[in-house]
Amino acid sequence: MMIFSTIVFIIKMKFIYVPVFILTTVLVLGDNHLQKIMTTQVTNPRKGVAIIMTGAAARIPQEAALLEELYNRGLLKDVVFISGVSSGALNAVVLNGILSRKLSWNGYKKILFNLKNSDVFIQQGKKIPVNTTPARELYTKVAVDLLGYRSIGDLPYTTSVSFTRLFDLDLKKNVYRMCSRKINEESDTTLSLVDIMMASSAFPFVFPAIRMTNPKTIPDAKYVDGGVGEDHVPYKALLQFEQFRKKGVAKVYIISRKSDSIPQVSEELRLLGINDRGLFDKAGISLDAILKKGIIKRLEAYMEEAPELTDRTYIWIPDFEENFPLFGFDKMKDQYEITSKWAKSHNPVPLKEFMARSIQNDRKSILR
Repeated sequence: MMIFSTIVFIIKMKFIYVPVFILTTVLVLGDNHLQKIMTTQVTNPRKGVAIIMTGAAARIPQEAALLEELYNRGLLKDVVFISGVSSGALNAVVLNGILSRKLSWNGYKKILFNLKNSDVFIQQGKKIPVNTTPARELYTKVAVDLLGYRSIGDLPYTTSVSFTRLFDLDLKKNVYRMCSRKINEESDTTLSLVDIMMASSAFPFVFPAIRMTNPKTIPDAKYVDGGVGEDHVPYKALLQFEQFRKKGVAKVYIISRKSDSIPQVSEELRLLGINDRGLFDKAGISLDAILKKGIIKRLEAYMEEAPELTDRTYIWIPDFEENFPLFGFDKMKDQYEITSKWAKSHNPVPLKEFMARSIQNDRKSILR
């Protein structure tokens, strides 16, 4: 009911705001007709660790800090599969570089800590989408110039990055999981890694859609954020990977960013150059709250589709008082240090326990 009310409210606003909240209905409601990937009956001994990262937007340092803590605890010594979506794709690429000793955590932190909004996007007056030429330059600097990964096939670890093709505003979509190994029919190891990263992080209507260079296995079309819909938690590529190698993984870590508790859509729009005079925030509309529902819904689907992985899966999402905007890239160091401090005194939570806590928290919210 809350989502329906949100849509009605937005339709009464100027057209420029409509797309942002049509997106939220995709994340929460748009998976009723999704095709399931049949899981493989694993007969060989399970081996290796899988890392799955959700989108994080400007909260990417939070995911990075959690990854560093896992690394420091010695829990990433046997990584066999990595999946990232949206800005989580950058962390996926960088993790390849760190695990193969091409880059240190301090080196990555230096990159993150020096970022600002103008290194990711340029405002286009009072309209969206914004100009993301700086983001392409950033991805090129990190993936190509620093790490030497021109195509996705150059990644040393089996890594999947998701992106979505949106047809119209009727919420139809196709999700493509481009992998560094041929684990599915769409994977093309020659495809530009920067193009893939740009498409995966193209938040619909806010960032421009991306067209791939010389696509061979997917339609020659424009693509947007891989976190829209069923790959909001990009686990399906892991199931494809297990089918591909005919062996399951021993442990899965799903990493995500904190969901802020306060409505801040007006602030997000301001960062993009749009002034809505605080109307969204006054209405109590929280993009974070809707995105969080998307994560929970996809975790429920994961438990249904891969029950044999449920007891092997751990969720790590930070929880602290400070709030950070989704499109504000000026406080990367603060986010990293706060998350790192939090992580040192907390452990990844077993999936079943995490879901039980989420249900309990939802009940408490209803009773308030």
